[in-house]
Amino acid sequence: MNRRLPQTAPMKMRLWGLIMLASILCISCAPFSREIMKQVDESITVNDIQKNLEQFKGKKVLWGGVIIETENRSNETRILIMKTALDIEKRPVNRDRSEGRFILKQNDFLDPVIYAQGREITVVAEIVGKEDLPLGKIRYDYPVVMAEHCILWEKPGYYYPISYPYHYYYGPYWDYNPFWARYPFRGYYRIYR
Repeated sequence: MNRRLPQTAPMKMRLWGLIMLASILCISCAPFSREIMKQVDESITVNDIQKNLEQFKGKKVLWGGVIIETENRSNETRILIMKTALDIEKRPVNRDRSEGRFILKQNDFLDPVIYAQGREITVVAEIVGKEDLPLGKIRYDYPVVMAEHCILWEKPGYYYPISYPYHYYYGPYWDYNPFWARYPFRGYYRIYR
């Protein structure tokens, strides 16, 4: 009687292949390389620089947020940014929660129409100083960073419902229950950019 042995080796190879493919896909989704991320100190906050600039001057940070204003000068572009938290992809999240403000300087010309108010941006930058500027009726110490790597994220899509007055296969008299979703809230959603 010939007994067939379980073939666990091919299963293990497939499993390891899937694990390797998943890890490669996860690594390839990172916007900055490992070499850049090794140079960055992600623990530095805006408040740390406002309190003690000299301790952090020359260090590199990974910050992101929402652009407030872009101003071109004769030899540089200056972008005022509201800092927010970053997600796993290093994209700004939770736009309603500010972690402070900072000024990003870039030696190149950046078009203010592209780098417009409300766009999301993530930068790896070197801390170079701070500026005391008015913010409403108060004075605010803006940390100043010099950009090394910059990612301007594309605008998020908006969802608009596609509704029908009734389900085409039931007819207009089917939707009679007052607790069911009514006309404007039913249907599928499309993303418009």
